[in-house]
Amino acid sequence: MKGSPISGRCVDIGFAAQVRPLGRGAGSIVAAWLCLAAVTASVPAAGPHPSLPPAGTTDGLGVNIHFTDPRPGEMAMLAEGGFRWVRMDLTWGSTEREKGRYDFSAYDRLLSALRPQQIRALLILDYSNALYEKERSVTTEEGRQAYARWAAAAATHFRGQGIVWEIWNEPNISGFWQPAPNVDDYAAMALAAARAIRTAAPEEAIIGPATSTIDLTFLEGCFQAGLLEWWDAVSVHPYRRSMPESAAVEYHRLRALIARYAPAGKSIPIVSGEWGYSSVWDGFDAVDQGKLLARQWLTNLSQAIPLSIWYDWHDDGRDPREPEHHFGTVEHPEHPGRQPVYDPKPAYLAARTLTGTLAGYRFTKRIATGDPASYVLLFEQGDRQRLAVWTTGSEPAQVKLPARDGRFERISHTGEDRSFVSAEGGHLEVALTDAPQYLVAETPEAIPADAPAAHALQAALAVGPGRAVVVQLDNQESEPFRGTVRVVEGSGIDPVQGEQAVELAGGATNQTLQFPLAARPDGACEVGLRIEDRHGHLLFELPVRRFVALPDELLTACRAVADGDEQVACQVSVAVVAAPQPLQDSSAATVRIDYEFGSGWRFVRLVPPDSDASPLAGQPTGFAFWVFGDGQHGSPRLRVRDTTGQTWQPAGPTIDWQGWRYVELPLTQSSGHWGGAADGVIHYPLTWDSVFLLDNPSRRDCSGSIHVAAPMVLY
Repeated sequence: MKGSPISGRCVDIGFAAQVRPLGRGAGSIVAAWLCLAAVTASVPAAGPHPSLPPAGTTDGLGVNIHFTDPRPGEMAMLAEGGFRWVRMDLTWGSTEREKGRYDFSAYDRLLSALRPQQIRALLILDYSNALYEKERSVTTEEGRQAYARWAAAAATHFRGQGIVWEIWNEPNISGFWQPAPNVDDYAAMALAAARAIRTAAPEEAIIGPATSTIDLTFLEGCFQAGLLEWWDAVSVHPYRRSMPESAAVEYHRLRALIARYAPAGKSIPIVSGEWGYSSVWDGFDAVDQGKLLARQWLTNLSQAIPLSIWYDWHDDGRDPREPEHHFGTVEHPEHPGRQPVYDPKPAYLAARTLTGTLAGYRFTKRIATGDPASYVLLFEQGDRQRLAVWTTGSEPAQVKLPARDGRFERISHTGEDRSFVSAEGGHLEVALTDAPQYLVAETPEAIPADAPAAHALQAALAVGPGRAVVVQLDNQESEPFRGTVRVVEGSGIDPVQGEQAVELAGGATNQTLQFPLAARPDGACEVGLRIEDRHGHLLFELPVRRFVALPDELLTACRAVADGDEQVACQVSVAVVAAPQPLQDSSAATVRIDYEFGSGWRFVRLVPPDSDASPLAGQPTGFAFWVFGDGQHGSPRLRVRDTTGQTWQPAGPTIDWQGWRYVELPLTQSSGHWGGAADGVIHYPLTWDSVFLLDNPSRRDCSGSIHVAAPMVLY
């Protein structure tokens, strides 16, 4: 089958398939070894694994915990919050303290505490075991076989209880795979464990790899190793400090990657296995956290994510300066004998309100409003309907929705405010804020079936370097799209044609439209973009922005500097060359970056000769280049310094393409920074540190060549 190097072959694996009790608290021991031939993955099914809850429902909403023995009253409070799942480490080292002897009694107690509350478990098969491995990883053949035996024993011990088994946690970062992430080692371990589980307990659900962020490079390495033959879902941790709605773009890219490697006919959904926002991050507080929990879960419900696990159940400490202490939905101190046993934060109230309001309902569609920042999600249960509404805009927004005349109860995201609004004259007018609201229709089929559905599109807008405005389009849905793309003229451009009809196949990416200009832009210009469906509904908009072309000399005068771990082999060079393919009708200078990185932390920077000589004017919101990609999954970035000495590092998309592509690198307060004030504020004006930077996020041997041209500053 596609993507699997093991398909169609027989493998012999020895592992413990039967166990016998050793007495109270002692768990089980290997009683027999079987030599198993012709072990294969499960037969692909038409739908997702039955252990996974249905997508678009509250059945799959849960929370991470860090205990096996809950406090009195804790499970009841967790269940009252609407959490239907918990995600918890099942640690190898604590359950196999002697080789071949397994003690799962602590997790028996946890499952016993969950069962009366009808809460299910996602158990993480982690971390290493000092009986077999020196580091927090599994890199030896002895360790792999021992891990597989232990994983199979756990699945056998708990089989039939609806557990979802996850193979490791965040193996793509050094905190959880030491001394450094290695996708080949992880995949070898995961394959051994999945085969063992599938043979010992074939009905159990297996997922992985639980990457920190949606790390497409690491994920593709897992898929190339054949793990999609064995996994029933792909788990990721979409952490970010930006809006949760931005994850939809990354889910789309991950789905496309899964489709490339999945066995024919096998449905493999995405699981959001860990994701939260700390209430003490810079610019965040507990009120923001409550809004973001609701928006995160609603985004996942609309994106067909069957399992969404919020991190974390309760705060892990009280230090107001330690973000890791404040991801919880409830406060840290326990109040024994009191109900509730913990003080709820706004995030808990948001979880309870969302799950209580939408329980039994299923997401149907996002309704188009004419404002891409406005979210109106329709949930239905038979002919009963409920809406979740909010805006990602910086200001409140007023929307008018098609609706039959009648009343709707309006519920705030924490459930503390309730009122009524009425639809009149066939429309319902609602004021949206950044906090979700729920609208509960009193009458059946209040929202007509022909209410227009929004269509998920992404677009990038480039001016020049030739005599054209270029629009790059991605259709993030499986349905085709037909509509109109319009260039919104600001100043400094003279388009020959201002609009074009467009047809995009389902899932089409990097589709390019060119809008010819009467003349090449001279220096700076302003332009925006609007995309409407065939009914004239606005689906996507880029407000008018200012584009300032930078001189070719900024790139051509740079020298290439190898950076990162000096112990890692690296060869880099930069040269001014002819473009490998024409870039529009442009004569823009092109530089080629040749690189060869060894395994480890290594990258190349293009450093100007005198970075402090000419500060960048104004307050840029981003940068842009045209990049001729080599498909090697490098990460395009750059660095600028502010007046405090902070070095900000905006990043663009992973280079998974070949040929020319326009790349934007947004500059925000969440861009990585080092040194200086470290206060989360960009202090203008800016100066260059590195005009361009190419990182190797895989940290594996990697070599190639990319070309860069036409640098630009965005305002």
